[in-house]
Amino acid sequence: MGKIIIKEDILSSLCVEVFSCKVPLHEAKIIVDNLIEAELTGVSSHGVTKVFDYLVRQEKNLISATTEIEAERDEITTFTWNAHNGWGAVAGKQAMQECIERGKLYGVSFGAVNHSNHFGIASYYTKMAAKKDMIGFAFTNSSSLMVPYGGKTPSLGTNPICISIPTGTDVIVTLDMSTAITARGRINLAQKLNQKIPNNWAITADGNETTDPTEALQGYILPMGAKGSGLAIMVDIITGVLTGANFGSGVPRQYEEDIPQNLGHLFGTIDISKFIDLDDFYKNMKDRIDQIVNSEPMEGFNRVMYPGQIEHERKCEQLEKGIELDKEIYLELISLAKKYNVNVEQYEHILNEVR
Repeated sequence: MGKIIIKEDILSSLCVEVFSCKVPLHEAKIIVDNLIEAELTGVSSHGVTKVFDYLVRQEKNLISATTEIEAERDEITTFTWNAHNGWGAVAGKQAMQECIERGKLYGVSFGAVNHSNHFGIASYYTKMAAKKDMIGFAFTNSSSLMVPYGGKTPSLGTNPICISIPTGTDVIVTLDMSTAITARGRINLAQKLNQKIPNNWAITADGNETTDPTEALQGYILPMGAKGSGLAIMVDIITGVLTGANFGSGVPRQYEEDIPQNLGHLFGTIDISKFIDLDDFYKNMKDRIDQIVNSEPMEGFNRVMYPGQIEHERKCEQLEKGIELDKEIYLELISLAKKYNVNVEQYEHILNEVR
């Protein structure tokens, strides 16, 4: 059906108007900010396509309309919060801000959140720390829809790992990776767009390869090999077992099961200046990045990049030119807005600007 080009502020405004029909405005802005960041950095599987998915669960009372944070444990550098089935993005932002404040005081801080929900892209939180001259960490478990390496029975989520490191410039070195061969959101997006998927992304419920996203969604995602499986297990332990949230096969599927998920997140910060002079660190970081990007590429590669470089470049481009969005996803947003009696007149003209 084609693509549309839409300015970030317009897309954000539409999504906030939709979300604020069901969620307090200040929470709606945080949730949408995370989704827009995903779109800007090219992670469309975690972008505004999630608006519909999130609100379906909220309408079923599977996510609380407001996020009420309760401290279950509170030590000097660590804490555990209960999000009471609130919004993952809201609880996550508050938890990372708390880690930043404690990390500045004590050098390091780690905070756990339980009884939460999908928190969007993990780099949203780690970059908060990097912008404060800190190293940021974010981990979460997720729906039990991935099989362990060599297995046919799901007991893992795609359980991402994310670390951001500042450079003293607008560049933030960021590793934000799923432990699966792909994010399930990419399969959902392929289904919405009526596209096939690679045959190594998922297996059917019977354990067979498939290129059909519908079969894949009814089946299970494959891990990124034995190492991805091992990392997923470790993330599940530190975000599920450690935090008091659900873990492993006990995490309900976000799309198929009408049960609150009780996801667990773990956030962390390291204040760089407590370990090394900040100017020296940034000087060394420049050298470290130069070694990467100046490396001679192998045959078949145009260049060598640092983690997060593609996303950084994509964001810069889309902030300038506008976000490239599938028209189907935008139509879904317009339809949802009409359902909630949002005036869409100022947004519908975008549909004529199809690429």
